[in-house]
Amino acid sequence: MGSSIKLLHPKGSLAVHRILFLTALFIQPIAWGDQQPICINGLLDDWEAVGSATTDPIGDSTSGPDFVALAVADDDQNLFLKIESSSSFDLSENNNLRLYLDTDLNASTGKSIGGIGAELEWRPGERSGTFFDAGNETFLYHTDITFRGQPTVTSHVFEVSISRSATPDGQNPLFPSSNVRLFVQDGANGDRIPNAGNTVTYTFDVGAAPPVEKRSVPRKQIDELRMITHNVLNDRPFSNQWQDQFFRQWVSVRPDILHLQEIYSHTTQETESLIESCLGGTWFSAGHNDCKTISRYPITGSWSIDGNLAVLIDTTDSIGTPMLCINAHFPCCSNDEGRQEEADAVMAFVREAYQPGGALTLGEEVPVLIAGDLNLVGLARQLETLITGDIADNGSFGPDFTPDLDGSHLHNTVSRLTEQRMGYTWRSDNSWFWPGHLDYMIFSDSNLQRSHDFLVDTREMSLDELEGNDLQEEDSSSSDHLMFCVDFRRVCRADLNKSGEVGFDDLIELLTFWGPCQAECSGDFDNDGIIGFADLVELISSWGSCTS
Repeated sequence: MGSSIKLLHPKGSLAVHRILFLTALFIQPIAWGDQQPICINGLLDDWEAVGSATTDPIGDSTSGPDFVALAVADDDQNLFLKIESSSSFDLSENNNLRLYLDTDLNASTGKSIGGIGAELEWRPGERSGTFFDAGNETFLYHTDITFRGQPTVTSHVFEVSISRSATPDGQNPLFPSSNVRLFVQDGANGDRIPNAGNTVTYTFDVGAAPPVEKRSVPRKQIDELRMITHNVLNDRPFSNQWQDQFFRQWVSVRPDILHLQEIYSHTTQETESLIESCLGGTWFSAGHNDCKTISRYPITGSWSIDGNLAVLIDTTDSIGTPMLCINAHFPCCSNDEGRQEEADAVMAFVREAYQPGGALTLGEEVPVLIAGDLNLVGLARQLETLITGDIADNGSFGPDFTPDLDGSHLHNTVSRLTEQRMGYTWRSDNSWFWPGHLDYMIFSDSNLQRSHDFLVDTREMSLDELEGNDLQEEDSSSSDHLMFCVDFRRVCRADLNKSGEVGFDDLIELLTFWGPCQAECSGDFDNDGIIGFADLVELISSWGSCTS
């Protein structure tokens, strides 16, 4: 028997919200849904207001994914699923997952399977599916249903979306009604959620999700440091066919530093001249292999790291200190070993950069940033290395370390499109692979503060936004990678909760840890091992909005 949806609107405190949810569980088995502001970006905090539609015992699968929970939500545009397993796997490869959707709640139509008539069989491990309608079968690619899924690397939890307006065969809607019945199964004999004999029945909410907060393309603060990373696909900015599209994008954001990848056939100086012709002014440059970094600020040193580029940029006028930037382009596709080796090499360079006697010796005030097309597909291990400093090959690249100087991990910037809750950085509609997160901005947030970020996909921007920023709809199709833009400012040490301003919440946090430092010591501004009066004075003197 199927479970039916009970629609609840999360109101009031989180505690009240949880009480209502738990109460509903005792009333009836539910798949708890509502229109939700879900962003497909690999982060899961936006699912906290969505209870599990169904759960499954751990350990009832001996091979393949062992499902433990399935959640369902929607907004005006998409049906969302969160699929949780007890162990990690790759959603886009090397699995036998099957997602079955009965979109007319008629067991006599579609594919007869598991007690339902499925109009859609989606096979993420094969990156394809089948639409069943009126006795016809239509082979599907991800573009036919606007399928999105994150994360792009191995994980035990994935979030996916399917367009509610999809017409898979070009004529008949995938969702002809306000209800859908579904289950997920690992092949013919693997685990299933919910278990055989049960399905999840979901009713689309009649309300509306909160509107998408637009992310501004123009700078919010003129004196902040704006940086982009952009894989430009085989020297395309130098081609008359594509140059205008790149120029419009770069002019719309007017970056201070550009980290470019896939410039194979043109020199660093030629790339610098190209940027000067686009953006005007005087620029500085450094390059290695296909990685080219062009900066308005002087580049005082550059190094090669296993094919990738490290540059020291004198950004003192903007953020009060130089910055070590690593422009990286890791190997693609199934080459997990090659990516791990380059990730290890990058982190070994970062470790040694802050130690006397290396290629350079940085002060504790100098932030580090890793940007570029990291091609992180397959194993999540490489991303773990870049964030945590956990090097895989210690014999070749030395010991593990905590890469941020405050003893913490580096911060991974997870962004989204300007007008949609989607967080992919790579998109190729002619590819077997659906859009994914391949491009990164990873930095030390103890001494650098991110203030604004966005991804530009002009194909998903409104006409008003396009015209307002002098962009055209197909500009982003100039490359298979999106332009990833981040604004940084001088770290505001007294902004303990990283809200962008020093206020009452920061004061409370400082007073909470008053006295000798224990595990938490972020409020020890004078580094004397004690949170005391001098630290309180600094916080109060910094009161208000953080500025550079």
